[in-house]
Amino acid sequence: MKLLAKCLSFLCAAAMLIAADKPVVGSWQCVSDSPDGEQYRWTVVVKEEGGKLSGTISGAPGEYKMVDPQFENGTLTFKVQIEGETYIIEARITNDKFEGVWKGASSQGYIKGTRQS
Repeated sequence: MKLLAKCLSFLCAAAMLIAADKPVVGSWQCVSDSPDGEQYRWTVVVKEEGGKLSGTISGAPGEYKMVDPQFENGTLTFKVQIEGETYIIEARITNDKFEGVWKGASSQGYIKGTRQS
C-alpha cells in the first residue's frame, strides 16, 4: 500500500511539473472581434505530444488545425487556414488567461479567453 501511495504521489508531482512547463496546454474558450464589430466564439485546444505542440481552433465557421504552433516566453503563436486565408494568432498566456491578436492579409483584431481545462 505504501508503494502505491508513493507511485501516486510521484505521478501527481510529474503531472504538475509538466503542466507548469507548458501552461498553454489545455482547452480555452475565447472570443475574437472582427473589423466590422462582430464577435466570434472559439474553442482553442492545445496539445503536446512528444515535445511538439499541436491543436485546433473551432467555432461557427468550422474546426481548423493549428499550423506551426510555438510557445515561447509565455506567448503562443500559430497559423490557421480559414476559407483559404492564412491567419496568424499571437496570444500571451498568463495564469488562466489568453489575450492577444489575430492578423489576416486584409484584417486584424483581438482575441481573448480563459482556460476551461
